[in-house]
Order: sequence, then structure tokens, then C-alpha cells
Amino acid sequence: MTAGVLLIAFSGIGLLRPLENLSYVILSPIEAILRSIAMPIANTVSNYGDTRALTRENENLRLEVERLNGELASLRKNQVQTEELQRLLGVKNSLADQEFKAARISARSPSNLREMVAIDVGKSDGIRPGMPVVTEGQTLVGTVSEVHDGYSWVELVTDVDSAVSSVVSESRAQGVVSGGYNRRLTMEFVTQESVIREGDTVVTSGLGGSYPQGLVIGRVTGVSGNPQEVFRQVTVEPLASLSRLENVLVMTSFVPSRITAP
Repeated sequence: MTAGVLLIAFSGIGLLRPLENLSYVILSPIEAILRSIAMPIANTVSNYGDTRALTRENENLRLEVERLNGELASLRKNQVQTEELQRLLGVKNSLADQEFKAARISARSPSNLREMVAIDVGKSDGIRPGMPVVTEGQTLVGTVSEVHDGYSWVELVTDVDSAVSSVVSESRAQGVVSGGYNRRLTMEFVTQESVIREGDTVVTSGLGGSYPQGLVIGRVTGVSGNPQEVFRQVTVEPLASLSRLENVLVMTSFVPSRITAP
């Protein structure tokens, strides 16, 4: 108690100032060292808090970007489907004497040997085997081959079993467009005297009664064959984007007729 009072008294009259100065000189470098050690730790702790906040903010921004991208993709998909349906409506208007049933492709054949797709309409929708299936531009897609209660299978024009009586629009040269295992079209039974050029348009001829006349099949991409051969080899590229189709029209008013040879 007495020592404390004396120290206060000595400090008041300045007798302890040299001791205080000495302690400042001694402790000041130590304080500087301790401050230099403490400051990075304090900054680290502060930066850690900022980093956690930035991480949370970046995660929220990432989730928002993903949500917006999803909405944009959905809008683009809806726009494409709307445009496709509008083009199909144009087909209906251009073939006003025919009746159609709109359908959506729901599956594709798992077999690498067949070119077939399933559509989401069936018996209850008035679908029958043999009905032609078309897309924009009055382009032939294929033919209904099997019909079930809620869906049907369509044999594409590129299928190995497909054969369509056809005619070249420009020269009226006739033949039969057949599919193949290479998923390409070949116009067969074209006589040597037929005039066919690359770029010519091939349409259904209506012969045989299996298809209406004038549906577009494709465009000629190659003509070959020796004069000694009976028929020319004609390759045809389908105008319908068969691998990217989503919506089609089934020509429900057309009733195929099978004409048999006498």
C-alpha cells in the first residue's frame, strides 16, 4: 500500500520519468514486433470472413445464372416448337382438301437396321396403317406401319423396307424411291433415256395407290450408270430432316388402295 502511494507520488513529481522512458525504449521494439506478428493474423481472420461472404455470393450468383440459362433454353425450345407448328399449319392450309392429325415423335427404333419412329397418336385418334406422314413443305416422312391404342409406329422413307412410286418433277422421269441400310435413298428402275440432273426434285407419283400425288420426297444428288445397263443409278437426298423431327402430320383423310397386278 505504502509502496503504491510512493510510486504515485514519485510519478507525480517526475522522479519516475527516466524509468518510464527506459521502459518505453525497451518495450517499443517488442510492441512493434508483436504488432507485425498480430497484423497478418488479424488480416487473415478478416479476409477469411470476407472470403466466406464472397463464396456465398458467388454460389448464389451461379445458381441464378443456371436458373436464367434454364429459362432461356426453355423459351428457345418453345419458340422452335411454335415455329415448327406454324409451318405444319401451312401444310394443312396448302392441302385444304386433306385432313390431318398432328403428332409428336415420342420414340425412335432402337435397332440400327430399321428407320422407324413412334408417334403419340393411335387407334383412338383415327390412325390407321398405311396413312402417309408428312412435315413442312408437303415433304413425305414415311408411312404408318403399326397402330396401337395410344401410339403408332411410322416407317420412314429411308427404311430398308420402304418403297415409294416417284417421279422427277422437271422431266417426269419415273421410278421407285427405296430406302437402304445406309439410311440413304435410291431411285430405282429409271430408264437410260430418262433425263435427270442433280438438283432435280423427286415427288410421289401416286401410282399404285399407296401415296397421294405430289408429296415431296427429296432432291437428286447423283446420277450414274453405263449405257449398256438397263437402268440408271440415281441417289436422292431426303428433304425432311428425319433425324431432327419432333412434330409431324398424319394424313388421316387419305385411304391407301392396293392395286394388284392382273
